[in-house]
Amino acid sequence: MRETLRGQPPVPSKIVTSRRARFGNRSSAVLSCVLAAACAAGSSTTSTSVEPRQATGPGNSRQVAEKPLVTLPSTAPGSASWTPWPAALHDSRHSGASTETGPKAGTVRWRRKLEGAVTAGPVIGQDGTIYAASNGGVLHALDPATGTDRWTYDSGHTSGSDLSISPLVLPDRTVLWPTPVAELVALSPTGIPLWSQPLPGQPTSPASADGHRVYVGDTSGAVSALDILDAGGHRLVWTVNIGSVSYGSVVTDGTGRLYTTVDTALVAIDDRGATGTVAWRADPHDDITEVSAGLAADGTALLGTNGGREWAYHRDGRPAWNAPRIITYSSPAVTVSGLAYVGDHAGRVHVFDVGNGSEAATYRVGPGQIWSSTVVDRTYRLYFAGQDGHAFGVDSGGTLLFDLDLGAPIDSYPALSADGALIIGARNGILTSVG
Repeated sequence: MRETLRGQPPVPSKIVTSRRARFGNRSSAVLSCVLAAACAAGSSTTSTSVEPRQATGPGNSRQVAEKPLVTLPSTAPGSASWTPWPAALHDSRHSGASTETGPKAGTVRWRRKLEGAVTAGPVIGQDGTIYAASNGGVLHALDPATGTDRWTYDSGHTSGSDLSISPLVLPDRTVLWPTPVAELVALSPTGIPLWSQPLPGQPTSPASADGHRVYVGDTSGAVSALDILDAGGHRLVWTVNIGSVSYGSVVTDGTGRLYTTVDTALVAIDDRGATGTVAWRADPHDDITEVSAGLAADGTALLGTNGGREWAYHRDGRPAWNAPRIITYSSPAVTVSGLAYVGDHAGRVHVFDVGNGSEAATYRVGPGQIWSSTVVDRTYRLYFAGQDGHAFGVDSGGTLLFDLDLGAPIDSYPALSADGALIIGARNGILTSVG
């Protein structure tokens, strides 16, 4: 079923042509250079570019908390899923939280040069396989110990976008990959194409709370529900049109309610089985939203915009709170314990208490804009990266654990592996494993 919202005012063209377009204008030159280098040298686990510089190391006590997280929550930040990191920001709610301990030393385990900028966020399978795509249009299944390919799948299309979208690994190990074109592709654990589903626009990161019903949004402003069949294959159940332009991925807690961002608004959709219907639409008129929503365990949904505030709404659409920050291209990561981590253009990571919107902590290592999202480990260590090309590890009290210069702006959402590695990509086409 397709439901179209009617009577909504058009989004001004100047709003729609935001940072996606700005990056697109320069992406062809960047991508052609990367592809030329890849064609000349081939993909490898080593790079001829400058090696990452560890600006700080163990024993450095630099304090980067403008306001430290004084009291850790009594509960863990995340809960286990069917793989260590099966989806964008770990799970269907975008908790951004691992049940494992992340890196402390900031040691580079390996670096892998791909055939295009790595703006998509990697995910991790049951056996530790890392699934990472490049803007060259290739999905790589990588050995977690070495970074070498176990297999690759070439979509035949390149991407000039800085969208940080991720595959989804299902419980049966099928990999659902949102390709650079209007198509979701299912691949077997060995990389064999199983099926594909055309979509109205380029898909964003698919989400599933149970591994059977999958939701996927796309850049045209549509959201689709698919059923994964026990006998193999899939079935498209419904599609709902909710707006004009969407860069965000769907989030859900598996209760039949899902959320996504479109144009300048947050939209709630109810899955009624055979149909999907719009429950409500909240628009604070705080400029376009270019990031995914976040969803707390208590049902509070977060909206980040290109304006000056972070917005939170109750499950019924009533405003919960809003809090000041600078423009954000960083999707909120909302822990099970009720903390929302949001990066901004001033280089700050704000940690909001989802219950009341107060700022529980603030971290700032440098002035570089943060476009990538933040992730945390089981001890509330924080990991994030900036447009200055640096990746950071910070403990909950605000002590800087490491500062690695990865040599290019970082758009990609990071992932944390079961053996304590931070996996992160950069616009120079290099994927790095940090232990």
